[in-house]
Amino acid sequence: MITEENKEKIFQKIPVKVPGQLKKEGCLRVYLWDAYLRKGGKQEETPGKTAVIICPGGGYWQVVEREGEPVAKAFAHMGCQTFVLEYSVLPDGFPTSLLELAKAVAIVRNRAREWGVDPNKIIVCGFSAGGHLACSLGVFWNREFVWKAIGEKGGEGIRPNGMILGYPVITSGPYGHKKFAERLFEHKGGPSKEELELVSLEKQVSSDTPKAFIWQTCTDQDVPVENSLLLAMAMRMKGLNVELHIFPDGPHGLSLASGETAAGEPNFLNPHCETWLTEVEWWLKKL
Repeated sequence: MITEENKEKIFQKIPVKVPGQLKKEGCLRVYLWDAYLRKGGKQEETPGKTAVIICPGGGYWQVVEREGEPVAKAFAHMGCQTFVLEYSVLPDGFPTSLLELAKAVAIVRNRAREWGVDPNKIIVCGFSAGGHLACSLGVFWNREFVWKAIGEKGGEGIRPNGMILGYPVITSGPYGHKKFAERLFEHKGGPSKEELELVSLEKQVSSDTPKAFIWQTCTDQDVPVENSLLLAMAMRMKGLNVELHIFPDGPHGLSLASGETAAGEPNFLNPHCETWLTEVEWWLKKL
């Protein structure tokens, strides 16, 4: 039970400092909803829980709260320890937010026992541009330009054990979101051809990419559903574990698709799409 007495220990904000931050450092919000706390000066010995690190969307120019704490609460109800990453956006660009997410995974893994986390069950979850960020770590965790930049000795400490991607931005090709690549490389005058290729994540999938749960709607007006299809196909071609749910209708940015995140907007209340939470709970049980 969360009380005023233990609230300070449950809710924490941890700075995430990485090279190249222009505006401000990132921040990892820690929600230990099950009150995994010290009792009598000793830690409770309980089985480690799955950790879910959430990256809200926002087009790489903002971080949208409706895809942050409400989602953290939903995963907490599934028995997970949850975290929300406030990552850098404009004027910061690639790979700053990627390094912040890598650092966040390293922080959670290093403090796994303290926080009651299973270090082999750390999941990155992202929506829209946050989905691009989460998937970026999934495909780049073993690349030297990521782990070396944050002082890791190899990529194992930052490797996610799975990805949960809601209506993710994936490709910079014909079905790409028009602005995301421009924003990622605005700090250097725009992307080169090679950089566009690099952030088109369906082209970066390898045998080391972790398993994924992906969901989106056919009528997404901002990020074409082909983004999810391209990633699922790329993973399938590599023989990887991928679960894909395509719902027939619903706007971009549904988040939980429930009353909690609809904020009074009828279009964002979609009981059919809300079932992604039930499906992802089963997926988490099979980790």
